[in-house]
Amino acid sequence: MILRLQEMTEAGFSEYKPRAVEATAQAFARNLRIPIDKARANAASRFDRSLSSGLLTPNQFLYDIRLEEGTVANRIGYLWLDVDETEHRCFIFDIHLHEEYRGKGWGRKTLELLEAQMKERNIQRIGLHVWGDKVVARELYDKLGYRLIGSDMQKCLTP
Repeated sequence: MILRLQEMTEAGFSEYKPRAVEATAQAFARNLRIPIDKARANAASRFDRSLSSGLLTPNQFLYDIRLEEGTVANRIGYLWLDVDETEHRCFIFDIHLHEEYRGKGWGRKTLELLEAQMKERNIQRIGLHVWGDKVVARELYDKLGYRLIGSDMQKCLTP
């Protein structure tokens, strides 16, 4: 089986956007403890600002994570990057593997593939944000050499 990052098509973007907005909204609601309707509005607004021209937004790169076996290629997830070649850095805005592909090494392989591709572009740093409740993801990032460079903390004063 071969893992590939394939540039997202407009059709793929149309599938990705509502999934990404909803996943972000759920993370906002869960971690920031805000009502889901407010979380959805915030997520949609952030998404629209960050990808104001969709797939044509400068420095934004969206990929389907594909697993190829023979002539069959299955989309197993998505990857959204902000790449600044002047600053030699990349930031992962979103990485998502479909549930049935988690815990099987595909996340690690995706990040290793990304690292190899970024090295070819002379990118020297890859950053990302991980929510506090994503323990397994944080453990993977630690194993791959990602280091904590800051930490946001919050205390909820209402039940």
